[in-house]
Amino acid sequence: MSRIVSIFALILSSIVGFSSPALAQSSSVAQTERESDHVLGSPSASVVLVEYASFSCPHCAHFQQDVWPIIYSEFIETGQVRFILRPMLTPPAQLAGVGIILAECVADDRYFEASDLLFAEQARIIQTAQAQGDLLAVYNDLASRLDLTEDSFMACLSDPGMNTLVNELANQAVADGIQGTPSFLINGQILATGPGNVFNWGGEPLLINGEQVPARLDGDTFRRIILHFINSPQ
Repeated sequence: MSRIVSIFALILSSIVGFSSPALAQSSSVAQTERESDHVLGSPSASVVLVEYASFSCPHCAHFQQDVWPIIYSEFIETGQVRFILRPMLTPPAQLAGVGIILAECVADDRYFEASDLLFAEQARIIQTAQAQGDLLAVYNDLASRLDLTEDSFMACLSDPGMNTLVNELANQAVADGIQGTPSFLINGQILATGPGNVFNWGGEPLLINGEQVPARLDGDTFRRIILHFINSPQ
């Protein structure tokens, strides 16, 4: 066991050899599904929602708990929204990177189950790391709940291709103009917080019924925004 723990510690210290390049300022991203994307929802949905999220981002965990269930049940399951999750890195980047790898290593049809579990257990992971506790035991517990054996999980962590993927995802998010998490695209345009703490879409204030929309990460706000784009295709 001590050898496995030391290997895991080495992986944590070396994974994600990533330093953030200058952030792009683009307000538009080509609406193209990528090979690395994980997708839910109908291909014919009128609204495509992309979330850039980090498994070490507390705001992302809040969004997953409070807003995601509404989006999934009211809009994805009903065929109105196609959803893409694009993971990226925020500090502590090593924990975000391990989360990306764990989610990538499960069966394809369990990716979103893995992401949900990682967000649900985020506080436990971070607290264990801060206390210098047994992170390997925590991740092995999550892996087992997703039907990954300890050996298969360690094999994924040790795979150089996974480290490459994590860095590619991180760099692509920066190239897309994403400056924090969670961030969103709606139909190919960035939804971002603008001056006055209101949402901009595509670099301009998002107006619904002639009013600017407060930049809140809550269910009512996102329901309102999604319904706006369903009822008023852009």
